Amino acid sequence: MLNACGETYDTPKTFAITVDMEGIPVRTVSLEGLLRTKQTVRDKDVSDRYILERALAIFKQGR
Repeated sequence: MLNACGETYDTPKTFAITVDMEGIPVRTVSLEGLLRTKQTVRDKDVSDRYILERALAIFKQGR
C-alpha cells in the first residue's frame, strides 16, 4: 500500500512495532498507526475505526 488516507508509506513507519507470533518476530504497524489510515467516510473504514478506537481504549485501561 503506497497511500492510505493521505498517509504515505513513510508516515506509518513511526508507528512500526515488532510483535511475537509464537516465537517469530513480526514487524507491523501499531493500532494507532492503523487508525490513522482509517480516517475516511467509507463504511468499511468507519466500522474499522470504531473497532480500533475500542481496542485502544481497552489497552489504555489495562495499563
